[in-house]
Amino acid sequence: MLHLVHPSLARAAALDPHSLRHRALVGATALVAAAALLINAVPAAIAVADESDDAPPVSQVFAAASIAAAPIENLEYTVDARPPLMYPVGAGAPVGSPFGYRTAACGACSTNHTGIDWNPGRGFPIVAMADGVVSKVVTSGSSLGVYIVIDHVVNGQAVSSVYGHMEHGSIRHAVGDEVRVGDQVGTVGSTGVTTAPHLHFEIRIGGSPINPAPWLASNGAQ
Repeated sequence: MLHLVHPSLARAAALDPHSLRHRALVGATALVAAAALLINAVPAAIAVADESDDAPPVSQVFAAASIAAAPIENLEYTVDARPPLMYPVGAGAPVGSPFGYRTAACGACSTNHTGIDWNPGRGFPIVAMADGVVSKVVTSGSSLGVYIVIDHVVNGQAVSSVYGHMEHGSIRHAVGDEVRVGDQVGTVGSTGVTTAPHLHFEIRIGGSPINPAPWLASNGAQ
């Protein structure tokens, strides 16, 4: 067996077998120890290489993978689904005065009513009937009192909506503001020429008022 370790050890063993056998065992032990050190050094070198800038630590790769695979929980979202057209104070609001000719309710009240009056009660929220842009805001000096005008395009047609007799300080928008259908524009009041709190609502096409009730119904207002 000694000739497998080194040929010189085999030749020397014939001269002094006890001494050379002891030296061979010591040499073999040293070789085994060196081999063990070499084996242990390989994982250490790999670990050092993994910690370099060129290769991220294995633990980080596993962490990233576990995060990517983790289920998404507590994801909050909202769906804003609005109809294209809405009644400004709801479809069921009581009608105080319809569109058209009427007996004047007061000395300064008109006989040719250019809109429809709804009576949901003082302070009731008034909303934009459709998406549009505010084109006029009046806060005093008008028979309509505090009112706002919004320009829209409904089914390809240019339309303006008018909201009159609102409460002082309730208008939430200025000229040029974009509004969405259902956005609150003010609250029901009794400003201007009125006998009780109500919303005077007009639809104007080409600058001329039309009857709002059938127009809203035919365009699918909700």
